[in-house]
Amino acid sequence: MKRTLLVLIIGALLGGAVVYNLMNDRDAFSNPFESDSLLDNIKDEGEELLEDSVDSLKEGLEDLKD
Repeated sequence: MKRTLLVLIIGALLGGAVVYNLMNDRDAFSNPFESDSLLDNIKDEGEELLEDSVDSLKEGLEDLKD
């Protein structure tokens, strides 16, 4: 009984770490306590902003054509 409980607790902890990493767009088995650097965060946000602005420009050009 103790062994089963220990296995369940360890499995829950490891599973929680894997899910946390996947939710933060990291590799499943990377260190969940490692924080992203400021430059990585800025780079990621800049890429998203660029993609959104390109989509908006395409939609605007399509509206102008019509």
